[in-house]
Amino acid sequence: MRRNSTRRASAALLVVLLGFAAGSVPAAASALRSQQAASPLCNRQSDAVRIGVSPGASIGTLSPADLDRELMLARDAGAFAVRVDIDWSAIESTRGRFDWSRTDRVIDAIVAHGMCPHGIIAYTPRWARVAAAINDSHSRPANAATFAAFAKTVAQRYSSRIGIWEVWNEPNIVTFFKPAPDVTAYSALLRAGYTAIKQVQPASTVLAGGMAPSEDTNGNISGTSFLSQMYAQGSNKYFDAFNVHPYTWPYLPNDPSTASWNTAMKMWSMRDTMIAGGDSAKQIWITEFGAPTGTSPNSVSEQVQSDSIGIVLDAVLGNDWLGPAYVYSLRDAGSNTADTEQNFGLVHRDWTPKIAYGRVDAYAAEHSGR
Repeated sequence: MRRNSTRRASAALLVVLLGFAAGSVPAAASALRSQQAASPLCNRQSDAVRIGVSPGASIGTLSPADLDRELMLARDAGAFAVRVDIDWSAIESTRGRFDWSRTDRVIDAIVAHGMCPHGIIAYTPRWARVAAAINDSHSRPANAATFAAFAKTVAQRYSSRIGIWEVWNEPNIVTFFKPAPDVTAYSALLRAGYTAIKQVQPASTVLAGGMAPSEDTNGNISGTSFLSQMYAQGSNKYFDAFNVHPYTWPYLPNDPSTASWNTAMKMWSMRDTMIAGGDSAKQIWITEFGAPTGTSPNSVSEQVQSDSIGIVLDAVLGNDWLGPAYVYSLRDAGSNTADTEQNFGLVHRDWTPKIAYGRVDAYAAEHSGR
């Protein structure tokens, strides 16, 4: 899901609105936490653990040893869930022929480590894409019913292992919903996918695709506009929780100069839209947030990364209408410190922890009840 925008500045919500200080997370030593069954933690009514990790698509390419090590790091930091792609374009690249091998391996490993897989059903094989974006898997499907058939197959396959689903990723920006974001087209996709999943798993949690931080420019649609249009169309009936990616880096989340565009701060107006639409009982989940360290001009220091993450986690703790928060990402995707995309991890590429890893671990130890 990562970040190309110069405004993908990381993190969260205006401290004066929250009543929290950026440095308020207590320090705590890291300790190996025992494995536990995934199913109770995956129940959307459970508030016991509210931290997840969103490691990115590269998790599917890891060696067995590296996958095990990354998942141990996630578990030991207190993560209850790991957000992973269920990539239609890779699984059913030829219509009717399915290759589940890579996805099965990751899902089974997450469950074996005592965490909940959180499945993003997204990305279109060439044969199912809208014609205007035939060369990109991030194009929308030409037919929502075809997507729904795949979603139902996925839900059936993983019904005993996955209880949290997300329909697409960042459908409000051109990068992930080519040829262009379209609320009506996405709403049809969401309705079809939600209905198919619920036929298999009525008690599952189905999220709308996480809204990227964006404004109403260059063909993109801001999260607030997208949500308002969804409610105007009645599409809110087809998600159990809304979903945002409130990146604000390189700015801290409590920087008042960012208020005009800061997606994290705009979650309050999104909440107002949901209340006005009769959905006061539904939460807003944060399925990606974070900030890149490194040497790029848009990178931040390890301390600022940690502070940004701490502010978001305090916001989640202080507002019961905010659901779980998933840190992006777990381990740096590469060793080029000048490339922001490679440096979102809680740990460096060489596995050494950043300050933020201890921050997340301390928060989980203090607030998760473990």
